[in-house]
Amino acid sequence: MNVEDIPIPAMAAIRVSKEGKSALFETTIIQTTDNKYIYTMPVRVDNKLVNFEAKGLLKEIKIEFAPFEFYEWRNISIVRFVEDGKSYLRIRTTTPGIKAMAWSEKPVTTAKKRKENLISEEALEVVNAAYATQEQTQADGDKT
Repeated sequence: MNVEDIPIPAMAAIRVSKEGKSALFETTIIQTTDNKYIYTMPVRVDNKLVNFEAKGLLKEIKIEFAPFEFYEWRNISIVRFVEDGKSYLRIRTTTPGIKAMAWSEKPVTTAKKRKENLISEEALEVVNAAYATQEQTQADGDKT
């Protein structure tokens, strides 16, 4: 598949890999040019721009052409640039896209780890009550 055939806009996912570890990030294709450049919206995690320019990263992009129809470009380069005060990504590819399946991993949306609620509601109420009692005791002690 040629870059110039990518529908605009299109949903896409960028995967970066290094030493057996990988991360997936979602973005939107906003423009293509001369069959080697793909322009996308910047990727943000926790409102911070993701830097794809680090050395040693293997970068790929997968673009959804239609429901359940994906094409992948491998060994791409990604550069962030600013135009009219807004950030964008310019992705350069030297090979045509190949038909692919969707990636099974979930995209990164936050750097914060989610903790499962291991404390029951009753235990949480007891802890909150203990803190309230402790604060009241300290307040009473401060008055004397």
